Amino acid sequence: MGMGSFAVNSFVIGYDDLKKIVPDEISAIENEKFFKDIGWYYIGRWLSWDDIGELQDAILDNCYDENHDEQYNQNTAAEVARKYVNHINNLQSSFHEKTGLTLYFDSYDEDGGDRYDNPNDKDGCIFCVDGMVQLTPAGEKYKDIITEHRWTQFG
Repeated sequence: MGMGSFAVNSFVIGYDDLKKIVPDEISAIENEKFFKDIGWYYIGRWLSWDDIGELQDAILDNCYDENHDEQYNQNTAAEVARKYVNHINNLQSSFHEKTGLTLYFDSYDEDGGDRYDNPNDKDGCIFCVDGMVQLTPAGEKYKDIITEHRWTQFG
């Protein structure tokens, strides 16, 4: 591990397995305005850094409408970001209702990681799960699809 890097680990569910548990909520996010431009990468950064500005900046950077003034674009980014907040809340709530586990997020930047990393991310967004240690009945039920991963991050 290089200088400036630190080890990270969490129980992680892969995107495909998550989508099997909460397909409607994943589809709602991926069908939202500007998703194709911002993707899971910026969603992961926003949520892991707890900074909605990351999402709003990504929307502005990727979807700026030159036919409107700055205030219009800022308002659009804020409005769309609020929709993503609602979608993520619905995703977490539905995941918890169906599994008894808590879904949270981290982000992974391949350039700052290590060649041996395998955080099981989706475009830089890591779907982490709490409630797996000392396996609860819910954790026991999902132990084959939710696995603990380790990776490095620069910071």
